[in-house]
Amino acid sequence: MIYAVKNNKVNRAIYKANEDALTSTIFERLMYLPKELVQHIFKTALYDVVPSLDLHQIESIEYWPNWDSENTTNTNRVEPDVFIRTATQDIILEAKRYDVKQQSKTQWKNEIQAYYNEYKEDDKPLLFIALGGLHSKRTDDINVQGVKHKIYKCTWGSVLNTVQQITYTYQLNADYTNSNAAILNILNDIILGFSLFGFSTADWFERFLPVQNIKEDSITYVSQLWKS
Repeated sequence: MIYAVKNNKVNRAIYKANEDALTSTIFERLMYLPKELVQHIFKTALYDVVPSLDLHQIESIEYWPNWDSENTTNTNRVEPDVFIRTATQDIILEAKRYDVKQQSKTQWKNEIQAYYNEYKEDDKPLLFIALGGLHSKRTDDINVQGVKHKIYKCTWGSVLNTVQQITYTYQLNADYTNSNAAILNILNDIILGFSLFGFSTADWFERFLPVQNIKEDSITYVSQLWKS
């Protein structure tokens, strides 16, 4: 789809304005990456340290699930944007189209309550991430069913910056393997996806620095992941 949009086979203006299209474009491609790399992207992009974050063992990912709205302010159903189940925890991601002032505490509470309506008996730890639309970068606390839940935050821009840094690291690694080339293709598609939604994806200043000025741990990080 993104290449159809890029080549004007799909109405770019309509596509660019659609919040769900942004979520789908980025997350579908993120989930093609090795899970260790997904873990690194979110660990880096989030504004606060999340000690329990574990994306290494993703069991399922669901987009816009329809959950029971009992005990929420919604009349019908509750639909978080992304729901990830892992071996150790469940993760709700509420994504907004733009990076500022769109998130709602009421919506967060509704989604957590609706999660309990569906999965309380599973008794799994729940992690909530607000992506984009932030009023502040500070981690918030909200109470649902007498339990304090932390709302961790990141922006689309912080995700993009992390993906660009990883892509740059791959490009500095001359020892390409078939798997590295495949991962680089996915990363480049993610960056293209961001650009189609109006995010600046211009080359970073570091690209114009001599290679010897780049820290070695930044250059070799990703290749070491797959050799370990």
